[in-house]
Amino acid sequence: MKKTIALFGLLTFVLIALQQCKPDPPLCCDNGSDPDSLYVGTPDTILRPFKFPPVELPAGMTLTKEGVQLGRMLFYDPVLSSDSTIACGTCHIQQFAFADGGKAVSQNFFGPTKRNTPPIFNMLWSKKFFWDGRVTTITAQAIDALHGEQNFIAPAIVPKLEADSTYTALFKKAFGRPGNITEEKIANALGQFMLTMVSSESKFDSVMRGQAAFTPEESRGFFDLFLKDPTLNTTNPGVGADCFHCHSSTSANYVTMIDDVFHNNALDDGTNFVYADKGLGDVTGNQLDNGVFKTPHIRNVEVTGPYMHDGRFAALQDVVNFYNEGLKNPPNADPNMKFAHQGGLHSLTPQDKADLIAFLKTLTDHKFITNPKFSNPFE
Repeated sequence: MKKTIALFGLLTFVLIALQQCKPDPPLCCDNGSDPDSLYVGTPDTILRPFKFPPVELPAGMTLTKEGVQLGRMLFYDPVLSSDSTIACGTCHIQQFAFADGGKAVSQNFFGPTKRNTPPIFNMLWSKKFFWDGRVTTITAQAIDALHGEQNFIAPAIVPKLEADSTYTALFKKAFGRPGNITEEKIANALGQFMLTMVSSESKFDSVMRGQAAFTPEESRGFFDLFLKDPTLNTTNPGVGADCFHCHSSTSANYVTMIDDVFHNNALDDGTNFVYADKGLGDVTGNQLDNGVFKTPHIRNVEVTGPYMHDGRFAALQDVVNFYNEGLKNPPNADPNMKFAHQGGLHSLTPQDKADLIAFLKTLTDHKFITNPKFSNPFE
């Protein structure tokens, strides 16, 4: 009997101790009584598009609807620049797949930028960012752009956000305790929004899903030119544009249309490894990386011109002409640029060029560039 009572007493003590150790239950909302609400947002997801790689969020990144909403607002709000005149969306414009609408280089807080503004989409499947690959996470990319393009100064800008009740509430809902606003949270929210910017609804994607068909010109541009190496084409010897080495996924199972790798594509002579812009070489310090840049997206390429890291080519026709008859022969040309020594393919006919461009235009995702969930929330 005494043992039973003792055991009962011990169990009661343990239960009381466990009850005292339990954390406070999360609040369903912030009703004003708790300025540091524990509510941390509604989980959000990104659906994997057809024949795209698996969806894997970056380490440490949690996607919430409130975080995405906050990121969208910050993306379009010029308050993040030190003079409140430049937003991310100033240079990354939706109708141009978040490139800068025909400008060779953009104008940031400090003046003209050094390089052409890249489009923003499908960043979920990128491992390195910017033309030179100098950062490896989307939040680091956001911080780099905040400081480099908008002259973000946290001590001056954070108080402006803290004075806005809409922002303070969203930061609490997106990130929970302690409810403060920091540079890291700003970058995280921007990253969450950019991760949701998925482009996978072009005509090309519809064809891949069996929901549409190429025209004869588009079909020839893809199957007979884009995907063919003219030196290896046994069906039609000498025919091919040899684009697929760089402008397709590293896996034959995927249709991302980008290898996410860096190349010297024979734009410049590079005598003695000297280039006006070293690109990756500025990051690694290796002269073999001079003039090497990240492969640009060709999805939405119809609306993201001008082209190349410095925006030197105004039109797609100029780009095709370059690869056919304008290649230089730098000492560190990428191995895939095997026609550099002869100045280009020199095999594309006017019809070949037209068919190739016809195919490239099937990569335009009209749904993406008009999707209201990516638009300016202040308009």
